[in-house]
Amino acid sequence: MKITIKYDQGVKDAEVVTLEIQTEESNQLIEGDYQYRLKRAKEGEVIERRTAEEIFEELNKQEYNSWQTHNKRHTVGISEAEESDMSEVVDLLEDSSQMEAHERQEDYEDQCQRIREVLKPEQADMIIAICLNEVSVSDYALSIGDSLKNVSKRFVRIKNSLREILS
Repeated sequence: MKITIKYDQGVKDAEVVTLEIQTEESNQLIEGDYQYRLKRAKEGEVIERRTAEEIFEELNKQEYNSWQTHNKRHTVGISEAEESDMSEVVDLLEDSSQMEAHERQEDYEDQCQRIREVLKPEQADMIIAICLNEVSVSDYALSIGDSLKNVSKRFVRIKNSLREILS
């Protein structure tokens, strides 16, 4: 059986690809489609098997592709068991992100502690604010009520002395 697929956004506009599908694979496609539609059918609704051509024709419709793209992340007709499985996965993902945030906080605290061990308190506060907390030098100068020129010079001196200490 030969199936023709038209790509709207291919290398060439309206690119057409013809696939040769074995009869066995075609039967699996038809049966899979039938079982899928049967699961989602409402009670009393009659479902018939479609031909492979009908299935591919539906897949090639622009409206179907747009709908599929739009609803990619939304799942319809999920059983309660599947939903609970998904919620467990979501819980696991939230836990891992919380763990990462906790690890980042521990790293931040370790860095602050090391800086405070080697510098005077005023110097450590400046390095932590500017380097770790990403406060601009001018904002830091405003927050401590000093001039930008004085704070910039002190910051450069502290950075240089910290480099000497660490190396």
